[in-house]
Amino acid sequence: MKIVKVEAYRVSIPTNVKYAEAGGTYTSFVRSLVVRVHTDSGIKGTGDVHESVPGYTAETLDTMYATVTKSYGPALIGAELEAVEALHKTMRECRRGNSFARCAVEMAIFDVLARSRKISICSMLGGPVRTELSLVGGIGIDETDVVVKRAGAMVAAGYRTIKLKVGRPEIQKDLAMVRAVRKAIGDDVAIRVDANAGYSPVDAMIVARALGDLNIEHFEQPVAGEDFTAMARLLSLGAVSIMADESVHTAQDAIRIIQEKAADGIKIKISKVGGYIEARRIIDVAEAAGIKVIIGNGICSSIEAASELQLACAYPHVCPVAEMVGPAKLAGDLAEKPFDLSSGSIQLGNGIGLGVELAESRLEQYAIKP
Repeated sequence: MKIVKVEAYRVSIPTNVKYAEAGGTYTSFVRSLVVRVHTDSGIKGTGDVHESVPGYTAETLDTMYATVTKSYGPALIGAELEAVEALHKTMRECRRGNSFARCAVEMAIFDVLARSRKISICSMLGGPVRTELSLVGGIGIDETDVVVKRAGAMVAAGYRTIKLKVGRPEIQKDLAMVRAVRKAIGDDVAIRVDANAGYSPVDAMIVARALGDLNIEHFEQPVAGEDFTAMARLLSLGAVSIMADESVHTAQDAIRIIQEKAADGIKIKISKVGGYIEARRIIDVAEAAGIKVIIGNGICSSIEAASELQLACAYPHVCPVAEMVGPAKLAGDLAEKPFDLSSGSIQLGNGIGLGVELAESRLEQYAIKP
């Protein structure tokens, strides 16, 4: 089975809530790249990757589109689809970096291959080891009363873990917000805190010490992704677990995190790491070292969320409390049957490939016109 065509589409999907983090804000929409891979057997696969905020990645929707249509797509035409490792190598060699763009294509390739075998991607990866995940209730940076109200509503709906975005220059404002949420939801609900690399090393140290008194599950990416020294100092405090996100894009990054004792957990977003193959390598490294792995994006369509669901259900070492909660923040979606995340969980289902179907009408509806 050979690849005969690779198509890319730029879309803009409306959101239902403002979602702010240290690196930027999604106000009224999220932009995304949809990729379709066509084969000589007539089977098509879909990939979808959102455009992240400026503080998270250098890639934009336009650079992703150009990379897929000018580099990855042409390089893959005529290639045998079964050789996914070779296709991965081809993309990395024809255009370095560009993990978001590469992920969209690799996702579509895995979707095609699984569909051709009439199984799910999860099964193709060796799973499932589970068919359901608990989810975090993700809340962006906002005024304390707004965050407290949203956290309370999520707990009432069934969420048992809340994730709070922080990383503002006013660290006491962030800490007051976290304290207020802890007081409002009680000690039986877990809280994760994510700074998205927003703090200086000094401010991160102050915040980490304070979080140690609030029963926080972990403190995600307190400082710049490249500052492994500061991450290691924070972990050595022993006040709170440290989760690495922006610090880990490859298995080599994961090895360095472990060698330098810079975190005791790793966050995988399938777009950030470039797809299933690199994600699997990172999971293997983390499992060998005995450190935690959490998977999920905070804002994305049900198609991108499905890609991470397939991954998280395939490997026993992955934390069963996941973060692919992006569809909950959208007022529209690309899937024929978007995920219902209202009760705080997500089910794998019995579908083949990604397990969800692209709605062609919505692809047309949300397409960005030239």
